[in-house]
Amino acid sequence: MSSGTPPLTSVSIDSVFNGPINCGNGGYISGLLASFIEGDAEIRINAAFPVNTPLQVKKTGQGIGAYRDDKLLGSARSIQLELAIPTPPSLANATAASQRFSFIHASDPKGCYVCSPLRSETNGLRVFCGPLKEVVAPQANIDWPTQIEKNLVAAVWRPMDNLCTNEGNVDNIYVWSALDCPGAYAIKAAEPDAGLQLLGTCSSSIKASLKPNDDYIISSWKISPNSGRKRFMGVAIHNLGGELMACAEQIWFDVGSTLPG
Repeated sequence: MSSGTPPLTSVSIDSVFNGPINCGNGGYISGLLASFIEGDAEIRINAAFPVNTPLQVKKTGQGIGAYRDDKLLGSARSIQLELAIPTPPSLANATAASQRFSFIHASDPKGCYVCSPLRSETNGLRVFCGPLKEVVAPQANIDWPTQIEKNLVAAVWRPMDNLCTNEGNVDNIYVWSALDCPGAYAIKAAEPDAGLQLLGTCSSSIKASLKPNDDYIISSWKISPNSGRKRFMGVAIHNLGGELMACAEQIWFDVGSTLPG
């Protein structure tokens, strides 16, 4: 994409929506880029999105790209997501899993926008995924192939009024955000010696509007075996009646013990 292509618009990620320190949360970034695409979307994150920094959104051959000067940070394109979804955990099991939550996204002092317990309901989503009973210790010897397409972690999430559009539904950008971190927690639950994870690709489909002050069950599972540093995860949001509200297919990258940059 030529730097001379006129931008559709300029965007900036407020620092409240961080993941790693001084960088946007991967789910929030995905939701932001997906807002320029109709229907299901695939988001690719090429590099960190700095917070409080003007970025240009431009048309590309397949969709849109987000740029800082001439550097492509991420892109979005329209897709039709097809994803096998495991049966969601019960409310009781998801509640119990949330109580086993162990915070891992803490490079920023206030923690990640999606999963930090240091945040209030006004400045964080407070999605606390913990391992389900069948993947609680002994974890070190868990065989990945036996865990494919089985839920590994779960949480109960209640979105608040401050996340809503004027129509009274939870804004899709926050639904995309809530779909982010569960994949990393699922990797950690079944692969406790794994390194730090960065979201590389997220393909999502929002099936129905979420309502504030309702409880939803979020779960995550392994889609396929690891490939080098890549981890392939699925995430779903169901209502308490078992209806699928949203789902995501993710590719995470194991970056070892230190975040790049």
